Amino acid sequence: MFSAERLLQAHPASVAAETRAATARAVEAALGCVAACTACADGCLSEEDTAGLARAAAAAENCATLCAATASALLRQSGHADREGLISLLQSCTSACLRCERECREHEMMHDHCRLCVEATTACVEACEQLIALL
Repeated sequence: MFSAERLLQAHPASVAAETRAATARAVEAALGCVAACTACADGCLSEEDTAGLARAAAAAENCATLCAATASALLRQSGHADREGLISLLQSCTSACLRCERECREHEMMHDHCRLCVEATTACVEACEQLIALL
């Protein structure tokens, strides 16, 4: 089983345990969001009413892209010296998640892929905000 915490612990950088744990949660939440948003975007584009779901699909695709970049950057602990850049990336990820969540919330009662996307984006926002508070 994949464990971001184990990957981060294997890195020679010296990081406080609380920060490393929060970073691991953010990585795993972002990767979960990538999966949920990718599946949701595809689901939106596969439904009969693609025109009505176009905004949700676009938001999900954008969110997946930003979450993937965020997870990748967080796993590269040597880049954590750029605190402002890391915070900016986490804030961009949070913003994309919030936008996707708003779009998918409109459709979550009709489409399970949107409901799952809302769950994943909410979890990612929480994890990113917790990490920002520690940086």
